[in-house]
Amino acid sequence: MLTADLVRAIRRKGELKLQKIDKKAALRAVEIGEDFVSLTEAAVGETRGELLEGLGAVQVQGRERKLADGLKKLVLDRCFFDTDSAIEPAELRSEVFLNAAAARREKRFDRNAVLSEVAAAHEVDAAEIERLLYADLRTEQRLVAFDSLSGEELLDRYRLGQAQAVLLKAEKVRAIIRSSQPKKIRALFRTLKFRRLLYTITPIGEGTYQLDIDGPFSLFSSATKYGMQLALSLPAIRACDDWSIEATIRWGKERTRCSFSDAGRGQGTLIDDALPPEVERAMERINERYEKDKTEWQAERAEAIFHAPGVGVCVPDLLLTRGQDRVFFEAMGFWSRKAVFQRIEMIETGLDADGAKFLFAVPTKLKVGEE
Repeated sequence: MLTADLVRAIRRKGELKLQKIDKKAALRAVEIGEDFVSLTEAAVGETRGELLEGLGAVQVQGRERKLADGLKKLVLDRCFFDTDSAIEPAELRSEVFLNAAAARREKRFDRNAVLSEVAAAHEVDAAEIERLLYADLRTEQRLVAFDSLSGEELLDRYRLGQAQAVLLKAEKVRAIIRSSQPKKIRALFRTLKFRRLLYTITPIGEGTYQLDIDGPFSLFSSATKYGMQLALSLPAIRACDDWSIEATIRWGKERTRCSFSDAGRGQGTLIDDALPPEVERAMERINERYEKDKTEWQAERAEAIFHAPGVGVCVPDLLLTRGQDRVFFEAMGFWSRKAVFQRIEMIETGLDADGAKFLFAVPTKLKVGEE
């Protein structure tokens, strides 16, 4: 993911705008990206330092530098590095330094002799011992794998990455999304929940919703972690048929408040509508008990979206069934006390659930009260 310093943006009259990448610049970006990708593919087995040296040799003009640095960052994010050493470097350093200290006390210190002594103990040559001494340094780690992609795909990720980097600085975000496919809507809502975001959903038309999401700069703590979760939710928003975003952000070293907007049509791929891990485990346990004849209930992912006019939207996690009995289940561990009472209001208002019941799991940390 890009960082704020790699975003090509201009702030004017209280509004932050991303610099457009015209056709000519896009072709050049693809060319640079393909150079980075091919060099990285060829560097598998080399050290991080050698890879960085190779990437740094790619010729770019001054006005292309920030774009190139962003593309390089995204390429490096897809690299997998590991320490290339059968011997733990920290333990090896300790052994070498202790042997050297002993040799100095006995006034027989000789650097090559110390390395040769340690090398003989590990059945390798002295040159290998010297290499392994600092194999755990970042620049000495080996590139063991690279998740390759095309230059065009890299440019698409760069465009997405810029908007994500901006959202890392958001105070609040309002998104209007529309989709003719309920599956995409459910995937988006589950993504927001999976990412533990604080949000409200309001239906404003057929297949159209308004999302109001608290940004990391509206919180008092864990802003970086929360901001990352918000940024990672952007692909699910962009997967909708039509989408638009308006955000209030804090930009620059002074954290100046300004606005940011973005919009598009179906620019993302539908991501997996993952359930929160604890809900996934609960579903598995229920079904394991059913298979062992320890319960009559079965559990599956809920596909329904319920509306309560004037109150909001309910997107259950699971559907529990026992014969003709149906219970929709939703875990509310990541929200505020206000959200709990909103759910109660929804039930009192009435949801068109065709006789089904609702079960909400509320953690004690919200201190809502048993009543």
